[in-house]
Amino acid sequence: MNEKLQEIKEIHLDDLIPFQHQSSQAYEGDRLNQLVSSIERVGLMSPIIVRPVDNEKYEIICGHNRVNAMKKLGRDTIRAEVWEGLSNDEAMELFYDSNLNQQSFSDWSYSQRIKAIQYTETLIKKEGQQGKRSDLAEKKDATTDGDTSVQDGHKSEETSVQSRHKSDEKPRRSTTRDRMAHRLGIATATLSKYRSIIKLPDDLIESLARLLDEGDITFEAVYRISRLAPPNAKILVECIEESPDKKVDLVKLKELCPRSKKTKGGIEPVLSKVALSGVLVPIPSKLPVKHRN
Repeated sequence: MNEKLQEIKEIHLDDLIPFQHQSSQAYEGDRLNQLVSSIERVGLMSPIIVRPVDNEKYEIICGHNRVNAMKKLGRDTIRAEVWEGLSNDEAMELFYDSNLNQQSFSDWSYSQRIKAIQYTETLIKKEGQQGKRSDLAEKKDATTDGDTSVQDGHKSEETSVQSRHKSDEKPRRSTTRDRMAHRLGIATATLSKYRSIIKLPDDLIESLARLLDEGDITFEAVYRISRLAPPNAKILVECIEESPDKKVDLVKLKELCPRSKKTKGGIEPVLSKVALSGVLVPIPSKLPVKHRN
């Protein structure tokens, strides 16, 4: 993408607009003040990255916090790298790579993490499709190869034995999921749980992300909810939203609809609101501590 960099120039802050898919955590409080102090003391160490958009404006790809710091300092312009012709996919890749270099995944709100996982899912699917095409090409090459490993229509026993030995000795290949998880700085198992959550309908994802951000539910509980049939998940989320004085009992949630309770066709039965609300238990009230005299 380096060839897309056209120039470095001073851009008026009023001509900047935030990235359309902005999902990183904006600095606040002490962290923003530290950035402000740094820029005031030594200047802007690196330019922000932008791309031209309509009406002679520039969309910020990387550098939202630096822009906020410059505004707080009362500056009018900021130094920026202007990248021409960036596709939305390239802009997204640049945005997440930049932010993951500056912040950790855990710094983001759950809403922001889920957006990052949804983007990551598109990369996993894209790489998977490319892998399938490569596998098909390799199989085609193998079938059209010379008959160095074929004798009278059968594979050579020696070659077959060698192949088995190579297969036995071959270490576990890093999967696309492993690489994407490493890129985000999380475990592959954690990525798998997020991928389960984003399979839910959009309205449920939005509701659960809000409950997570507000601390009304745990990540593990959200993952377990994502394993339910969508009708059951929807009713349960409604129960949670209607019961601010209650919390999800994870043990009861795990037992709510185990595989053994599924119908013979393997379809999870739709449960009643009463049954689903049974996983909610009262939040213990914080009693005042009695001090000894």
